[in-house]
Amino acid sequence: MAAGAYDMAVRYTLERRQFGAPLASFQLIQERLARMQGQVQGMWLVAWRLTRLLDTGLMTHEQASLAKAFTTRVGREAVALARETLGGNGILSQYLAAKAHADLEAIFTYEGTYDVNALVAGRGITGLSAIKPPSAGAKR
Repeated sequence: MAAGAYDMAVRYTLERRQFGAPLASFQLIQERLARMQGQVQGMWLVAWRLTRLLDTGLMTHEQASLAKAFTTRVGREAVALARETLGGNGILSQYLAAKAHADLEAIFTYEGTYDVNALVAGRGITGLSAIKPPSAGAKR
C-alpha cells in the first residue's frame, strides 16, 4: 500500500500544475516524495532481511514482531504523506489516497498492533517481558 501510494503521489505531482509549474517542482513536495521513497525502501529492506532469516531458519518471533511494528508504523506515515501531498484531492475516491490511508490504519491495528509488536521486540532485546512482567522477587 505504501509503495502504491508513493507511486500515485509521484504521478500526481508530475501531472498537477500549480502557479504555472508542476507540483513536483516545489521543495516541500520533493521533500515529501524523498521521505516516502526512503520509507518504502526501508520497508522492503526489512522484509527482505526477515525473509533471509526465515530461509536460513534463524528468524525469531521477536524479529518478526519488530518487522511488523516497523513496517506498519512507517507505512502508515508514508500513506499519510501521500494523502497530504495530493492536498484536497487526497480525500477524493478517484485518487485512492484516502482509501490507502484508511486501509493502512486497519493493518497497523490488526497486525497485532504496533504496541504489542514493539513489546515483543523489546522482550527479544532485554530478555524481559513487558506484557507479562516477572513477579516481584522472581529471578530473570
